[in-house]
Amino acid sequence: MKDDMTKRLYCMFDTEIAESIEKSYSAMLDEMYLEQEPMLSSTQFKVARKIILTRIAFYLSMKRYIDGEDALAYMSECFYKKTKAVSRYIKFLSKYECGCAFFRKVFAVILRADIWVSEIKRNDKDAFIFDITRCLYKDLCDFYKCPELCKMFCDGDWVVFGEMKKLKLERKCTLGYGGDVCDFKFKRHP
Repeated sequence: MKDDMTKRLYCMFDTEIAESIEKSYSAMLDEMYLEQEPMLSSTQFKVARKIILTRIAFYLSMKRYIDGEDALAYMSECFYKKTKAVSRYIKFLSKYECGCAFFRKVFAVILRADIWVSEIKRNDKDAFIFDITRCLYKDLCDFYKCPELCKMFCDGDWVVFGEMKKLKLERKCTLGYGGDVCDFKFKRHP
């Protein structure tokens, strides 16, 4: 379990409950790894293992001991805290023309991974626009029957990209919120 999640877990619960959640998490995560590894590509499994399944297992383990809304609030707080570090980097990068160009170039490469099914509609100095029609985050949250956790991942995009300097994120819908597409638009600030 991630150190920051473990520390907060022991602050939030008495030792007995915290140990039970930690044990449940560990067993559930091992089971998820065994279940998902044969079904996913190596790239998908790497992302699932590092980012998605750890959070799903922790969330589902917590739900055994506390209300689902409280577990989701706790997970969201932990997740957004982690994404803040990425946000600071993206914000810094987006101050500069070369940083924006680098962002667009790297993101376009990332979208080629089989974690998403995506279509880039525009990629120039004034806009980076793409749609995602399938997403590993959504697929795994649905598989483990926790679609509410996918909304947390979707909202994390606003944390990461919401304070960019020269580019502004616009998005009307996401797969996690029931849309048939995640419609990303990074447009130059006027």
